[in-house]
Amino acid sequence: MKKQKGVVWFFIILILGVLMVNPPILPLVNQYCAAHPMTFGWPTLFLWLEFWYIVMIADFLVSAIKLKAWDCSQDSREIKPVKRG
Repeated sequence: MKKQKGVVWFFIILILGVLMVNPPILPLVNQYCAAHPMTFGWPTLFLWLEFWYIVMIADFLVSAIKLKAWDCSQDSREIKPVKRG
């Protein structure tokens, strides 16, 4: 089954975002933050983390809106109640 190009990009951006807020990248950023604790009046590490969290949230939102694989309106089957017992 061939994946949509958008699905591949979704996973690439998501994995990149997760890597950027966890080791091994975060200790490198932390060294920079020790030398430059404030950026634009905000803690540098806070800005770094918030930036990547916003990237991941935007990735989910754009994917939910644009990707056909995530479109639930294409499911035209009726929901049939099932008796449990």
